[in-house]
Amino acid sequence: MRKLFGRAWFPVLLLVLLGLMIWSTELATLAAGVGLFVLGIGRLEEGFRAFSGGALERWLKWSTDGLWKSLLVGVVSTAAVQSSTLVTLLGIAFLSAGLINTLGGVGLVFGANLGTTSGAWLIAMAGLKLNMAQLSMPMLAFGVFLARREETGWRGGGLALLGIGLLFLGIDLMKNGFSGFEGAFDLARYAVEGWTGVLLFVLIGALATVVMQSSHATLVLTLAALAAGQVHYDNALALVIGANLGSIATALFAGIGSNNAGRRIAATHLIFNLVTAGAALLLLHQLMAAVEWLAEAGGFAPDAHMLKLAIFHTLYNVFGLVLMLPWAFLLVRLLERWLPDEQRVSESAGLLSEQPRTRALYVNESALLHADTALKVLDQELQHLAQLSRQVVGAAMYLPSGLADMTPSQLHQAVRQPVPLERREDAEALYEQHIKGVYADIVDFMSRVDVSLLPEQQQAMLNATMAARDLVTAVKAAKHLQTNLRKHIDSPQPTLREAYSRLREQCGLTLLELRDWSDHVDSELLRQVQDSEARGVLFADGFQSNLQQQLRNRELDGWQATSLLNDLNYLERIRRHLLRGHAGLGQSLPADDDQRLEQVVSLA
Repeated sequence: MRKLFGRAWFPVLLLVLLGLMIWSTELATLAAGVGLFVLGIGRLEEGFRAFSGGALERWLKWSTDGLWKSLLVGVVSTAAVQSSTLVTLLGIAFLSAGLINTLGGVGLVFGANLGTTSGAWLIAMAGLKLNMAQLSMPMLAFGVFLARREETGWRGGGLALLGIGLLFLGIDLMKNGFSGFEGAFDLARYAVEGWTGVLLFVLIGALATVVMQSSHATLVLTLAALAAGQVHYDNALALVIGANLGSIATALFAGIGSNNAGRRIAATHLIFNLVTAGAALLLLHQLMAAVEWLAEAGGFAPDAHMLKLAIFHTLYNVFGLVLMLPWAFLLVRLLERWLPDEQRVSESAGLLSEQPRTRALYVNESALLHADTALKVLDQELQHLAQLSRQVVGAAMYLPSGLADMTPSQLHQAVRQPVPLERREDAEALYEQHIKGVYADIVDFMSRVDVSLLPEQQQAMLNATMAARDLVTAVKAAKHLQTNLRKHIDSPQPTLREAYSRLREQCGLTLLELRDWSDHVDSELLRQVQDSEARGVLFADGFQSNLQQQLRNRELDGWQATSLLNDLNYLERIRRHLLRGHAGLGQSLPADDDQRLEQVVSLA
């Protein structure tokens, strides 16, 4: 019964709201305006997301390498897209992908908060005086037409134009909705004086922003209500503070789905808005006096409350900027200490079985915002999986833990030394502990990439799928090879023991080669693949020739020889799939590298 009612409350709420809208045309008009405004912000954001690898992303990446540059970018970007939420989410996505640094992200958040004032001024000075519905009509018409185009640029521009048209139409409906209340009832009668009113309307503003997921929508709603005389000026100021506080929720939700780097942006947004709101509430009367002085100095009429609200909004964010800027560098250091980058399993950390279970470090929810960030974190995660694959293959073959620092001659001697029992790790357990979870996270992430992809990005996704599969296949081949290796590594028969030492040595040499490989496809990598292939063929031919000679000399029996041939086949699978997996790393491939990649894969 409790479960039934728990599920039924939302439909009941919708029915109540529907009844209220049927009862009040003004309320229905107001609600439609809010809905269109929020929908417009969504289309505007979708339009900018369509420009994968385009101007906005490249601009953010290039111009956020310093505090002042990133602050300016935050201001201009927010003014352009009329959404501090989008800019903040972009910052989270780009920082989580390693495309900007923490200082640049902090400056971006500071600037985004200041950039929201542009919307307040636009609406206060013109938005509620012009016929916004008439302005929106051509934008909606052209926006719908262009958004149906297949070309990414035209489609993105059409969605952005459609979003702006919906914003304007929503503003007009909100204005008409509040104006209609004048003949029905006066919301201003419910104004609350004193600190109780301030705190109450701060809470209302915050809740409205959380529900609509847009502080801009709350700000426009407040301005429309103020213009219609449906809310007192003092209460409107508190609504503005609440709107800024409510924007914290979206950033926090995005931060939860990000890695620690992205969470630094969310934490910055939280700290900036909490500090600014707290200080503004403590000095509210002084800020109001400053607004009156500035309005008088600007020649505004005493009853120009909309313009005064825009002044307050600007002063509020400038005040927060003045408070936080001196502490920006300290904030960066604290954030990097509190939220450090996730660490990979060290190649010299001892037994892999003693390390914590490994999951994906780089793929995260916030990176799905853009194709560029999705591909970037996917490439980083593949690099992580490649390192884990080398480590697990090395452990499965009982190779020494210091392999990465060895020379080939040192490896030759090391594989012929007895392997202590405590160093013999189980390949199946290592696969479950360090490979399976990361691979599952990669597959799940790729299945949720639903942003528009260019043809070369679709090819990059396919390359990533193949690379991940090859790396995992190599580990599975090592699991099979370990079955016989475990039986024969301590064999009293020198010939059999030496044969498995040679297989282990060859595997170690392959891992040493991969250690120094570049992470992109070029002519040097192609040469390395050719050399590795030639060495692999030469080893296999020599190994089989020796095996036949040992059979003739009765140094090995038929069972032992067939086991060694099977394990040679597993070694070839390890080498081939590791090589193909590493050749597929580096997803930002120029178009002319596709043929080289095909050559690499065919050679392997």
